[in-house]
Amino acid sequence: MDRRPLALAAALLSTACAGHRPATPAQSAPQAAVTPSVPVSRDPSSLRYTAGSARYRIEQNSYVVQDLMGQSTTVDLGTRQLVSAVATEAAGNLTVALTVDSMEVTGAPPGADASLAAMRGQTFRIVMAPSGLVVSVAAQDSANVLLRQASNGLRDFFPQLPGVSAAGQAWTDTVSTTSAGEVSVTIRAVRQHNVVGWEDRNGVRVLHVTSTSTYSVSGSGETQGQAVEVSGNGHSTRDAFVSAAGAYLGSVESDSSSITATVTAMGMTIPIRQSRRTTVSRLQ
Repeated sequence: MDRRPLALAAALLSTACAGHRPATPAQSAPQAAVTPSVPVSRDPSSLRYTAGSARYRIEQNSYVVQDLMGQSTTVDLGTRQLVSAVATEAAGNLTVALTVDSMEVTGAPPGADASLAAMRGQTFRIVMAPSGLVVSVAAQDSANVLLRQASNGLRDFFPQLPGVSAAGQAWTDTVSTTSAGEVSVTIRAVRQHNVVGWEDRNGVRVLHVTSTSTYSVSGSGETQGQAVEVSGNGHSTRDAFVSAAGAYLGSVESDSSSITATVTAMGMTIPIRQSRRTTVSRLQ
């Protein structure tokens, strides 16, 4: 048997795992932050992120199924990160330094665990408006493909906030990101955001915002010496929580996608199905 398709499949599987953003399932709601020392109104009419520091736990589980030559290959990838965030004010925006303090990986494909472990100690710089609208994201090592891919995922780390913090507020936006690598993949998403309203969670007043996204996937490149084209679509939902003091407390997100990789010279198509669940919890 020609083993090139199997090697190619492994490469495509790694590409799929590194795709739509940095996903163990949540067993509890995100933890609340310490009650702010500065008094705030119970339900402020507007909400913005503020300068400060925090530490987050990011747990993600991805389950990928790939069909090739009548056989299915599965990957059950789990990651657990501890991340420190320091936000400072700069020219009307917030500059956030996100540092990966630790990274645990389970079930990674051969070679991928070492690449993911290289995330430890890396710092990413996010410049965003107080509303959460991202101006730019940069990795500490811009030449590292994996870190550039992680940068794209961090564009959505902080949920965007509504202009008016009242139940029933809704808005829609469209975002497009392109990941670097052997196969360059572009994801175009249309997102619907809704304000559920103010809630009391663990003694803290928080705004609950939900987001629903439908997205398309397209790309091309070369891997294992073969030209490849990628296409597909997906769907995700997210529940996020921000305190009345402007502190991001965490979120729970579920994502599923169906992608087809076509090896043009061989006339071979490889269906890839992926489901992912991500939990972000503020620890302090």
